Amino acid sequence: MLDRATIRAEQVRVANQRFYDAVAEHYEDVDGRRSPRLRAWLSARLAQIRGDAPGGRLLDLGSGSGFLCRCAKDVFSFRVGVDLSEKILAANKDAFEAYAVGDVNALPFEDEEFDAVTCFAVLHHLYDFAGLVSETRRVLKPGGMFYSDHDMELAFARRFRLPLQLYRRLRGAERHYHQVDQHLTPEVYELAEWQSAGVDAERLVELFEQAGFAATAGYHWYGLSPLSDRLFGTRRCKRGWGPLLSITARKQ
Repeated sequence: MLDRATIRAEQVRVANQRFYDAVAEHYEDVDGRRSPRLRAWLSARLAQIRGDAPGGRLLDLGSGSGFLCRCAKDVFSFRVGVDLSEKILAANKDAFEAYAVGDVNALPFEDEEFDAVTCFAVLHHLYDFAGLVSETRRVLKPGGMFYSDHDMELAFARRFRLPLQLYRRLRGAERHYHQVDQHLTPEVYELAEWQSAGVDAERLVELFEQAGFAATAGYHWYGLSPLSDRLFGTRRCKRGWGPLLSITARKQ
């Protein structure tokens, strides 16, 4: 186990880069949850964001294999992916009009360059959220939209700690990734999944509001597994009763 009190942001950043460099050619296959149903659902969510955004320039943070940008193909007119891993971006360059290697804490873009900023299953990889919020505000145009989804929420993770541990053990994601690359040690995996214990929705909304956004959080089950899709569908839940966190914020 890591001594989390001694870990610094740079260690988390390096671990994420190493992880996604290692799985660049195999990420979608190993993850196994990016179904056609999830693509259709996410495309519909992005269409809603586009309807509220001032224009069609999209920046996707932590783009990885380009899943969100592929879903946005017929929604946003210009899609830019940014990620720490050049290897995973290059392996999926057909997903973007353009891509750049970069860190969410220091984005390589001009002020007010984008109409929407997104991230999908990215928040739990970050050491903290101060840079994400400040850089999102900087690169968004006035009225621009931020949207994130598919990170485990803290209140749910605490309430259902034991069932969640069992689910993760049965799914065996760490084991499957280790089979792809033997150098992906438990330490690298734990650092890359830095906030796997859950993202604090209330704190994140507070940070966005302090930065001048109107922000809301939602909670749901959709896309976690075929079984949960059948049981819960796309219904919204109260905090602590839906595992997946969705954040929507408009720059004022």
